[in-house]
Amino acid sequence: MIGSRIKLAREIAGLTQTELAERIGTTQSGIASMEANLYRPSSDYLKILAKQTGFGLAFFEPTHVDEFPSGALLYRARTALSKSERQHAHGLTSVAFELAVFLGAKLKQVPVNLPRLKESPEKAAQITRTALGIAPHVPVVDLMQRAERNGVLILLIPREISTLDGFATWVGSPYPRPVIALLGGKVGYRVNFTLGEEIGHLVLHSPLTVSVVEADNQARAFAQELLLPKEAMLEEMRGPITLTNLATLKPRWNVSLQMLIRRASDLKLITPNQYRYLNQQVRTSGWTQLEPGDENIPQPKPRLMRKMAELRYGNPIDLAKLSGETGIPLHTVAELLGVEAPKRRGRVLDFKPRAQ
Repeated sequence: MIGSRIKLAREIAGLTQTELAERIGTTQSGIASMEANLYRPSSDYLKILAKQTGFGLAFFEPTHVDEFPSGALLYRARTALSKSERQHAHGLTSVAFELAVFLGAKLKQVPVNLPRLKESPEKAAQITRTALGIAPHVPVVDLMQRAERNGVLILLIPREISTLDGFATWVGSPYPRPVIALLGGKVGYRVNFTLGEEIGHLVLHSPLTVSVVEADNQARAFAQELLLPKEAMLEEMRGPITLTNLATLKPRWNVSLQMLIRRASDLKLITPNQYRYLNQQVRTSGWTQLEPGDENIPQPKPRLMRKMAELRYGNPIDLAKLSGETGIPLHTVAELLGVEAPKRRGRVLDFKPRAQ
């Protein structure tokens, strides 16, 4: 057990076995032996490991650990995702999930009300809308909060990876809980689409019975119907379909201009030539990554884990106490909860008045 904790702390700290070995005065094979549980470090070594990785001693020997499955990230990972990026993303997600389990241990759990279906992506999205309490033809303005209120645990991962927006899985038995991990650094309405896709994976792909490519296509179709219902779009996307007209729908439906173009194409509301022309306009305008106004759109943040922390550690949250009890670095706890870490205060010197 302690070996996996050393490895997890090392990977989150961004250190190789060799780099960590140099910092604590041992060899790479020595670190490998510790991580493989072939050698148990002494208490003095653990203190050094804690200092060099930034984790507290409590992190290395917890009473119980609910592990986040690595396969959840592996099958979603794009080919451009490096091994170190994958390890770091999985490590932070594991710690975030562990923190959520720790905070919820003495609290009443939110019942899970997310279906697992074998329907078509479009039909599954319609059923899911009903399960989440969303009317058939209205915009979804609070998808993240609705998902949390229906038992989906959403983790905010403080790491930006250009080729990965998020991933999801069901965790635990015999009563598994749906978990979505969202990577940081996203702007505009990209988070809403990522949430829609990941909810699609949870609903349709547990277990995964199709290829990764097909699973991604199904999740994309699910997200389109969930966020832009066909019947509503047939009413609102009346011609002529131009960038100007689509731009008026963007804030109302909380999706990107590029998603609206794709939806219009999939619904046969524009021809293939029109689809190419509209996308060419987007590229020519330099909007492929950042559309006009995206930087001003408030990004939704998960509330469930922060609320659990407030119930147990007060409001404002006593981050120092929470960090001390879990061994997770204070700044990491703050990032995972989506709150601001207290600023370090400089040393205050008390100057006594000079005797007259």
